[in-house]
Amino acid sequence: MIKPVKTSSPTRSRDKVLQTLYELEVGGQELKEVLKNYSSEKSNPFYQDMLKGVITDQVKIDKIVEKNLDRPFEQLDPIERNALRIGLYELINQKVDPAIAINESIRISKKYGSIGGYKLVNAVLDKVVKENQI
Repeated sequence: MIKPVKTSSPTRSRDKVLQTLYELEVGGQELKEVLKNYSSEKSNPFYQDMLKGVITDQVKIDKIVEKNLDRPFEQLDPIERNALRIGLYELINQKVDPAIAINESIRISKKYGSIGGYKLVNAVLDKVVKENQI
């Protein structure tokens, strides 16, 4: 028997948040336009809270990322940049276990990002946690 896919799981929601942030950044569309593609996520509180939180805290999150990079922020691949935003948002605001936040950001970076990009995501988030920057 095939089990139905749970559409509101935190893992799936992170994937959808990453995809939404990517569309906003790369596509240059307005949030309302992009959200039309994610109408099934309207009833998903995890998706809604995380997307709103990352967008609201983006300047603060980006500053933390920038000071922990070995390259200019603009040179980051959009997937890795947004995977870092999601991870830091979870670390700062959700009080998730740091290992979960880091592992989930690595997972989405591996799944959607460039080859080896997950290593940067791991290094930055690990450094932030170890140096207690949040």
